[in-house]
Amino acid sequence: MGTESNKEKLTAGTVLKSILSGDILLLMRVDRLLPYILVLFALGWINIFLNYKIEQVMVQVENNKEILENYKIYHAQKTYQFVKMGRISTVEDMLEQGGSKLTAPAKPAETIITD
Repeated sequence: MGTESNKEKLTAGTVLKSILSGDILLLMRVDRLLPYILVLFALGWINIFLNYKIEQVMVQVENNKEILENYKIYHAQKTYQFVKMGRISTVEDMLEQGGSKLTAPAKPAETIITD
């Protein structure tokens, strides 16, 4: 019976008085749950931080996809240029433009056989 005298009755007046005085949490006995509230608060912040980091990584992945696509196009262009430069007609044209007298052989190479 001694515990009932310490405990206030929850009426509209006592709730309003405790809200105005700032004792509403003590009236509702939330102080016993403070460790759990702090853990939930910390978990909430960790969740927000991890979601932010995940979004940053996803943005970086998207940027890297664009860069990779540009490199694939660049590689295809360079491969085409390399294949184009290897043709005999292209090489002959480049030699003529450079002023060289070098041309393709008129007759095939001979094989020298020694006995």
